[in-house]
Amino acid sequence: MDTLTKKIVKVSRGFSYTYYVSTASSGKPTILLLHGWPDHAALWEDLATRYLIPQGYGVIIPDCLGHGDTSKPTDPEVFDSAGLNGDFIDILDAEHVEKVISCGHDWGAGHAHRLYAFHPERCSGLIMLNFPASPPPQGPIVMDQLAPAMIQAIGYFTGWYWALFSDPVAGPALLKEHTESLFTALHAEPIEWMNTLCAKDGLKTWLEQDKKGPVQDYATNQMRENFINRMKRDGFESSLCYYRSLLDGRFYEQDSRLPAERYKIDVPYLFVAGTQDVVCRAQGIEAVKTLGLVPHLTVKEIDAGHWSMLAKPGEVGTYFLEWLRDNY
Repeated sequence: MDTLTKKIVKVSRGFSYTYYVSTASSGKPTILLLHGWPDHAALWEDLATRYLIPQGYGVIIPDCLGHGDTSKPTDPEVFDSAGLNGDFIDILDAEHVEKVISCGHDWGAGHAHRLYAFHPERCSGLIMLNFPASPPPQGPIVMDQLAPAMIQAIGYFTGWYWALFSDPVAGPALLKEHTESLFTALHAEPIEWMNTLCAKDGLKTWLEQDKKGPVQDYATNQMRENFINRMKRDGFESSLCYYRSLLDGRFYEQDSRLPAERYKIDVPYLFVAGTQDVVCRAQGIEAVKTLGLVPHLTVKEIDAGHWSMLAKPGEVGTYFLEWLRDNY
């Protein structure tokens, strides 16, 4: 991230956010790039520095709440739609940027979608990687109800790991004690997630046994070392609050108050799907398509798992630039 300008801002809620910026050339849009769990702003470095910035696009890349050099509160109540959206708006205001293309991956994709839904006046476009836009919520997430329904529909449950991640004591402790084991589970070949994240107690058992398996080519030794050092420093107490808030119904409580029409995406929308991602499934986009909520949708499929921008950086970068040229 050395070629970007690093900044720190104190947002209205009192949290300190670290973020990285490069100003757009005249007439070019700025893209707000939001990472997911358990990443930080550096996830976007290659895409930003090799593809977006050389073409004149502006970027704003925060360490999201609970990650990197941003504040790490441990109260799940502050991990809510309105609060997080307000933090992002404060960053845009600090940069005097009126509108952005809201872009995210994993949890960041959910943040990007919510930013548009809650503040459409601040978003000129939407890009979501791996995790697709969702229709209006029908109710809070209850694992005991969702798991059997999903197993009946697709043959397995994508969220068994939520049980560990939402445990306020065992979750952070186990992940920190076995950080390298976690790294190899996350960055294994995509099909291996069927035995860990998508199996009941699968990831928990993997970590308890301190297993370490082969990883994909993009997951270099330097990436592994950086991850271990960062998570040993930061722990997981804060970043796992997203999962606690999800299962506590906190996101649903606020998202469900939005008028249904706010879930229609009336700006250009790019969805980059990882066809091998067994958790954030490419087929997830069909729900909003069927409901007619994405009239300006472009779908690009990548033959990759969850971290498509790491596994296939050239393809993702090219798709970004093509879509940007076609729409802005």
